[in-house]
Amino acid sequence: MILVTPPFQQLNTLNALVFSINIFLANNSEPINSRPIARLSGGDLKIGQGSLSRRGLFYQFEYEIMTRTILITGVTGQQGGSLLKALQSNPDASSLSIRAIVRDPTAASQKLSSKSNSNLTFHKANLTDKSSLIPALTDVDTAFLFTIPQPNAEAEITQGKAFIDAAKETGLKYIIFSSVGSAERNTGIPHFDSKRVVEKYIIESGIPYTFIRPVAFMDNFPVDGGVGRFFALGLFNTALAGKRLQLIAAKDIGEFAAKAALNPEKWKGREFELAGDELSLPEVLDVYEKVQGTRPWSVWLPYFALKLMLPVDFFLMFKFFYDDGYKANIPDLKKEYPGLQTFEDFLREKAKSKDKTA
Repeated sequence: MILVTPPFQQLNTLNALVFSINIFLANNSEPINSRPIARLSGGDLKIGQGSLSRRGLFYQFEYEIMTRTILITGVTGQQGGSLLKALQSNPDASSLSIRAIVRDPTAASQKLSSKSNSNLTFHKANLTDKSSLIPALTDVDTAFLFTIPQPNAEAEITQGKAFIDAAKETGLKYIIFSSVGSAERNTGIPHFDSKRVVEKYIIESGIPYTFIRPVAFMDNFPVDGGVGRFFALGLFNTALAGKRLQLIAAKDIGEFAAKAALNPEKWKGREFELAGDELSLPEVLDVYEKVQGTRPWSVWLPYFALKLMLPVDFFLMFKFFYDDGYKANIPDLKKEYPGLQTFEDFLREKAKSKDKTA
């Protein structure tokens, strides 16, 4: 005979739900000490522990379900938004409480209204202002940090340091930092090197971490034709001069960040470059033709034009693409996540999304 003691008792200070099941054993009078006897796991997410103790003729089973909280930066953008989507579509994340740092909670709520649910809350904060970050980070277990690139690299470093200082002060247990491919290789590219400074600051803080280092975004290649795609393809054509470039869909950054958030013990301490495909510009054009039925036009630009057209930061980046390039281990990454998108997968998914909204 099993009796469940109603109701659930909310313990706000522990951020937990506790409930008891009393099991009547009429013919068993042996004493028993309270001890842990069970763990409940939602996929990779451990969310509680139970214990059994004797109460006269009853045994009482107490189970504590812990609610973990994750904080996401950049939730209205590509990377933070992709993590939000990955978590909200994953049953293992159903017990998570999700916080999002935004500049304007009302605007963010309206923009994400179709994605919002009861476990998502918005917190107003500025990444450069530690005092505004502390309330948002209080009682958070895991944080996803994406620093916003700035014309001045020091401004991005300021964001990262303010966030880490606030995280350390509030006792954050784990941070997932979306950096950039090859940040650790001292490329001399200002917006790569600034990410590395933030990485080092995280390491020095002592907060357990995972560094995801995305390569060039597939999302930077326009899906539709027009002048924008014409010149974008021409830029890559000139800069790469036939060499291959590793690419990643922003969606898959969210997928890997979600894996890390749901299984911290497996992912803590890992630093990895993230890519889903590697193509030359002619191969990119082949994929466009295969998916869309027509081969895009692209302009060829003389190399000196790159120096004239591009800021120094981006010229150095394209030079790096040609001279060295990213080094992600795509086969190993696909073992971790078989759904990792190729450029063809990316274009086909975008085409389906466009058809649904048409």
